[in-house]
Amino acid sequence: MGEPLDRCKRVAIFGGSFDPTHNGHLDVADAALKRHRLDRVIFVPAGQQPHKRSAPAASGEHRLAMVELAIQDEPHFSASDCELKRPGRSFTIDTIREFRGQFGHRAEIFFIVGSDSVAELPAWKNLRQLAELCTFVVAARPGWPLDELDGLSDHLPAERVAAIKDAAIHSTANRVSATEIRALVASGDPIAGLVPEPVAAYITRNKLYRAA
Repeated sequence: MGEPLDRCKRVAIFGGSFDPTHNGHLDVADAALKRHRLDRVIFVPAGQQPHKRSAPAASGEHRLAMVELAIQDEPHFSASDCELKRPGRSFTIDTIREFRGQFGHRAEIFFIVGSDSVAELPAWKNLRQLAELCTFVVAARPGWPLDELDGLSDHLPAERVAAIKDAAIHSTANRVSATEIRALVASGDPIAGLVPEPVAAYITRNKLYRAA
């Protein structure tokens, strides 16, 4: 069993649409867990994302349910609906402040982000404060090299950029994205092996991502 939440000292927050949760998400979370000796990885399905042009295809209720199904056998993983419950746009700084308030100064908090989002980081709300409240764990994704991290030196102190570079992870994450999985479902093609079996069954049962 994983460490009880109120006793966790090293926690990673893993935000994203999770539309749907797929094996790549689990691989990234597992890589972060092992690389940083975490007590817990908390999956946080996004609410209203300020840097996304379109809303998720599935509702927050469905996305949270899929996360919970995907991680049900992983004792070191849990889910939070904090962004789904929060009114208005979901800013990462607000989410990290919420968890910092929950865990206090006794815990070290990490935030997992894909390398495809690094170029957007300078536009994130209160980036400097965010980098002080948590350590970014950048997960390398195909086609998005970690070289992008060098650009953060114009926005963050050198020691924080160095810490982010040191914390970066590489995983064996499946190369298929959530966008491609939704397209496969819409076209009636199988997604076995791309998402956990309970998630695939949930998508079928609830008729998610089907073509109109």
